[in-house]
Amino acid sequence: MANEALHEYWSILGRRLDGHVSRALGPLTDEQFHWAPSPTSNTIAFIAWHLLRTEDNAINWIIQERRPTVWMEGNWAERLGLPAVSQGTGMPREDAQALRIMDVSGFVEYAMQVRARTTEFLEQWDDPEDYQKLVTLKPVGQMTKMTLLGQQGLPHSLGHIGEIQEIRALLDLPGIGL
Repeated sequence: MANEALHEYWSILGRRLDGHVSRALGPLTDEQFHWAPSPTSNTIAFIAWHLLRTEDNAINWIIQERRPTVWMEGNWAERLGLPAVSQGTGMPREDAQALRIMDVSGFVEYAMQVRARTTEFLEQWDDPEDYQKLVTLKPVGQMTKMTLLGQQGLPHSLGHIGEIQEIRALLDLPGIGL
C-alpha cells in the first residue's frame, strides 16, 4: 500500500463521520427535520441532503471519474421526491428552506449507503499518480483529486455537521458529540 498513513487517517475520519451523520439524523420529528431557526438559516433536512449529495458526487462522480453515484443507482431522487441533479450548492435560501424530504428513514438509508461507499473506496484507493490527477469541482474550479478529497472530506463535511449540531441545540435535542 502506497500510503498507509493516509488510509489510516481516512479510515478514522470515515468512522467519525459515520457516527456524526448517524447522530445528526438521529430521532427527529418531521417538524424538527424541516425547521429553520431563522429566515437566514437552513434546515437539518437541507443541510444533510446537501452534505451527502456533495460527498456522493465528489467521491463517486468526480474522483472516480463518472462512477454512478449512490443517488443515481438507488433512484433516490424519485424515492425521496427531491431534485435529480441538484445538490443544493447555490440554491436560493427560500428554495432551500422549502425543500422537504418525505421519507426521513429512506434518507437515512441513503446517507449510510453514501458513507459506506465512501469508506469502501478510500480503503482501497492506493494510486499516488491518481491522487494528483486534475479534476474540476463546479463552481470552485480545477484541483487535484487529493485536494478535492481534503476539501470535501473534512472541512465541508464537518462544517455542515456543526451547523446541524447548532440547530439540534436550538431544538433542545441531544448533541452529536463532536
